[in-house]
Amino acid sequence: MLWLLPPLLGAAGTLGFAPYGYYGLTLLAYAGLIALWWSSGVGRSALIGFLFGMGYFASGLYWVFISTHYYGGAPAAVGVFLVVALSLIMSLYFAFAGALSGVMRNLPRSVWSLLLVPGIILTTELLRARLGTGFPWLSPGYALTDAPVHDLIPVVGVYGVGSLLIAVAGALVLLVRGYLRERLLVLGLFVATPFAVWAMPAALSWTQAADSAIPVAVLQGNIPQGEKWQRERRSEILERYRKLTSEARGARLIVWPEVTLPALEQHVQPFIDDVDRRARARRQTVLLGVLATPDGELYNAVLAKGMDSGRYYKRHLVPYGEYFPVPDFLLPLLKGVNLRYSDFTHGPEAQTLIRVDGMAIGLSICFEDAFGYEIRKALPEAGLLVNMTNDAWFEDSTAPHQHLQIARMRAMEAGRPMLRAANTGISAIISADGRLLQASPQFEVDSLSMNVRPRSGATPYVRFGDAPLWLFALIAVGGGMGWALLRRRL
Repeated sequence: MLWLLPPLLGAAGTLGFAPYGYYGLTLLAYAGLIALWWSSGVGRSALIGFLFGMGYFASGLYWVFISTHYYGGAPAAVGVFLVVALSLIMSLYFAFAGALSGVMRNLPRSVWSLLLVPGIILTTELLRARLGTGFPWLSPGYALTDAPVHDLIPVVGVYGVGSLLIAVAGALVLLVRGYLRERLLVLGLFVATPFAVWAMPAALSWTQAADSAIPVAVLQGNIPQGEKWQRERRSEILERYRKLTSEARGARLIVWPEVTLPALEQHVQPFIDDVDRRARARRQTVLLGVLATPDGELYNAVLAKGMDSGRYYKRHLVPYGEYFPVPDFLLPLLKGVNLRYSDFTHGPEAQTLIRVDGMAIGLSICFEDAFGYEIRKALPEAGLLVNMTNDAWFEDSTAPHQHLQIARMRAMEAGRPMLRAANTGISAIISADGRLLQASPQFEVDSLSMNVRPRSGATPYVRFGDAPLWLFALIAVGGGMGWALLRRRL
């Protein structure tokens, strides 16, 4: 029965993320993990971490099954296999963290709980966002999107506040299991921390609002994923977006969702040309999503039409949607998966930013906004962030809510408002401090509109990114390893 506890703790930890928002449960789940590591050796800690990760990721990423089975056409067994495979791979990071914590467990427990374990988990989270193509979903910092740490996020980003959550979890364990002097230390930190957070500059103090606002519109056409690529629906879909765009008369910038047009660019070129003419006549710029093949390769693209022009090609592709992160010998098992246009090409790293009235736009498509280092590439030049996505793949699961939560975190890190257009929802207009100014209901045709002020300047996170966190992780893990080895020799 003891071995059921780690996966149960992991599953409970996911309740801190959207749509639930019980971030206290995420804190307690990590406290439980650290408590289990407290007296465990290297091998046992690695196994505990692995089991925790299986509960964490299997319960938090179950929606991969929906996209591959219900919409990808894969047999149910293959869909289950992909969820298990992804969870297994992600759980190895927790196993690695457990092993490192076991190596260092003979060091002073105050240092181990408050610095070393947070540094270890920070290291694995940073690696998880980078290795391969990266998969940072459910990083613990996202659970704090609505916690009273907003002023910290533009400074240290999602991984910084995630490390703070782990440090607080370690402090709780130390409060229960530590000696008297260690408990007094924790109590002192608990008293001092709110004052330290209160003393931080306000989140919006790092950037400056423009003198004038831009009227914007975000369109949500609500095309079910199972019907989107039906040829007989194409005219209806095009007409729906033509109508929604026509109704957004006062908007200067109009944003459509990812791959709005259910065909290759050349197959709907007359429609695109018509959108371009109408937008010019109304002095508007329309950002539309389409599949493009400019050089014979397939790209997930955004086109700017109307008063401004330009293109953006998606750089960071989605695992299990646009490529399959499994060994080559397993690829034959996936032949039954029918994900429409799933063999995409990466867009070039260096791309000219699309501009509206001279203002640069920081564009991302779908999954790209899960990576702070991808969003930073357009900053501080961009005054406004735009994410165009299609979360219809995941129906009414937790995925669309978690994706919106991720977008809010990017807005806070960048100190920029974000426009988010999602095919079936949740579309949103997000303030520079992460508040939802407007949000559409899921599975309804909707249009959001308001005046949005772009911002200039750079938050500390925009200036330095994750570099200070990498340095802290290196010092914590490297120093802890060296200290542990030295103590063993003595």
